[in-house]
Amino acid sequence: MTPERIPFGPGVIILGGRPLINKTALFLGFLLPTDWEADASVIVPATPEAVFAYLDSPEGWRAWTHWPDSGLIREGPPRGVDARIRWDDPELGSGSFRLVAVQPHERVTYAVEVGGGAMRTEGSVALAVEGSGVRVTWHEEGNLGRNPLMGYWAFFMDRAQATELEKGLARLRALLAEESAAEAPADSVEADAA
Repeated sequence: MTPERIPFGPGVIILGGRPLINKTALFLGFLLPTDWEADASVIVPATPEAVFAYLDSPEGWRAWTHWPDSGLIREGPPRGVDARIRWDDPELGSGSFRLVAVQPHERVTYAVEVGGGAMRTEGSVALAVEGSGVRVTWHEEGNLGRNPLMGYWAFFMDRAQATELEKGLARLRALLAEESAAEAPADSVEADAA
């Protein structure tokens, strides 16, 4: 009695099984959570008023966060609730940023939509006087949409976005430190003259 031979070689079996593996991965991707949440905080040597000047307008945000290089369209009032900016960039696609709520010198809340609302982010930046500076706390949460591949990305999004928030706050801190340093010599000259 001879052993029964498999009619297909290993390469055919592997390649034939690949569609099953791909379909299984996509199915599991649909089951994965697509929500994420991230936080970052920093103490800035500035007043709440100085920090808030960078939070209550899209132009202020552009000074310390990343934005597309092209296709920016300003809408709504220049500052405060409903101040917004839209973009349609060849690399980053389309999206919008809108200020949803503003509490002067304390907190702003915003919403970001990307890809016609397929991905949504809601966030807030809160200010609290701490010592001789201001603690700036940035919180974001979002949904990556029902794309099955994004379910896998959601596993890493919390940490990845927290790192991006930290980088943004470091840029804000540096920007405010530059402003403070630029103002200091003028104060020193006035003090010397007196």
